[in-house]
Amino acid sequence: MKQELLSEIEPYIKCSEVGIEKESLRYLNSKISQEPHPKSLGSSLCNSYITTDFSEAQLEFITPPFSDKRKALNFLLDIHHFFYSSVDDEMLWPFSMPFYIGKGGIPIAKFGTSSKGLFKHVYRKGLSHRYGRLMQTISGVHFNYSLPRKIWTSSIFKNHERESLELRSENYFSILRNVLRMNWLILYLFGCSPSITKDFLSGLNDDFVKLDKNTLFSPYGTSIRMSEYGYQNLSRAKINISTNSLNSYTTDLLKATNQKSDSFSKIFDETGDTLSQINANQLQIEDEYYAAARAKSIDKSDVRFAKKLLNGGVDFIELRSLDLDPYSPIGISEETIIFLEIFMLYAFVKESDPINKIEEKQIFKNDIKVAKMGRKPNLKLVRNDKNISLTDWANEILDEMLPIANFLDNHKEIGHSENIELMRARINDPSLTPSAMILESLIEKRSFIRLGESISHKNKLKFLELNSKNNSNWKKLNIETESSIKKQCMLEKDIITFKEYKNKYFS
Repeated sequence: MKQELLSEIEPYIKCSEVGIEKESLRYLNSKISQEPHPKSLGSSLCNSYITTDFSEAQLEFITPPFSDKRKALNFLLDIHHFFYSSVDDEMLWPFSMPFYIGKGGIPIAKFGTSSKGLFKHVYRKGLSHRYGRLMQTISGVHFNYSLPRKIWTSSIFKNHERESLELRSENYFSILRNVLRMNWLILYLFGCSPSITKDFLSGLNDDFVKLDKNTLFSPYGTSIRMSEYGYQNLSRAKINISTNSLNSYTTDLLKATNQKSDSFSKIFDETGDTLSQINANQLQIEDEYYAAARAKSIDKSDVRFAKKLLNGGVDFIELRSLDLDPYSPIGISEETIIFLEIFMLYAFVKESDPINKIEEKQIFKNDIKVAKMGRKPNLKLVRNDKNISLTDWANEILDEMLPIANFLDNHKEIGHSENIELMRARINDPSLTPSAMILESLIEKRSFIRLGESISHKNKLKFLELNSKNNSNWKKLNIETESSIKKQCMLEKDIITFKEYKNKYFS
């Protein structure tokens, strides 16, 4: 570990920032909502805080970045309050995995008549043809983390003569590689999806036990969402994107978005609409590349993802492997945020060698194994081509994180060291993990849909009891709602054609 960095980053550590993106399905009467995106929430195309993901019924709440993580959590809470105060009977499904949908419809998100809106809609149509609508309804939480910008021009890196863009990107890719290596720990500690509905399975499967007529569960599962049965789609996993440098990362992404796919070339729209996907390449656009964590840019323009990174470098790391936490009304708890802050700083100061093809496969297998059976006694993972028990490896990581937790207690706020011990208890006693407690509730309730509806009903009542006067972001959310509608109207007056927009995007 680059321990010497700890004392040197003291002047900057309070300025590191976190942001949260949280997805949830709108539903009513045990069915996914068929209603369009509520007008009371503004334009899903232009609202900075409330948008839609794949489905028209799949909301995404986005907080700005904050140096105070509690402000990020409060902003997310305020968005939830704003939502429940703006709709009538609908509720938000509290789990990452959707309830049994059966033959019910899954409406693809629409973004109006502008070329930008059509581009986003056609991209989602492509996802539906490639991977199926059901898989795209799986929801999660993204945790965004950035170090303060001024750290890259500080005396910490005084011996480096490179441009800060290159230096910044190199260090963020170092963080990214360490996050990917240890992502299995995130799945174990915070996985909240031990069950799955029969929608996702074809025939009998020995990995699962029947819970009710539509739901099965994995006895030792932590995050089925992150297994091959969930969002970890195997066809996407075959696309190799190097995380060893900015150049290799963007080169691989651009290659995947330019290389024709034989199977995707056969896609057509059953309605006769020729706009069935953006293109027939391995990835329509870079956003289609799914990973447990990604290097991101703060550039909000319509420029494509890879170009943003090449132009401005990496600005933050997006951790994408968090399940929705049903025990929190906003889908993520403060204790999770505290741990992730320590975890990201640990990933920064820890040495991070390049990842070769062999280690890449080991990382993937470790994630899949923990997602499906992470709580299994004496479970073995692979590290440096050797077997190691999950418990031993996890405790080693926590031991190395403890000095960082102590450092944060001394220089930022207290509670980090206690958090490490809380997570250590989960490591040494799997029954304390969220996945184990959820499974216990599922078995007691004997119904996935009843448990989910019970939780979401309580959440709704809690938010409706709140007063808008106590919502510190109510005015900001209201202004953004109204402004987003005007922005969309302006976009729809633009005469640029879909083809012109598409060509400009890929130029």
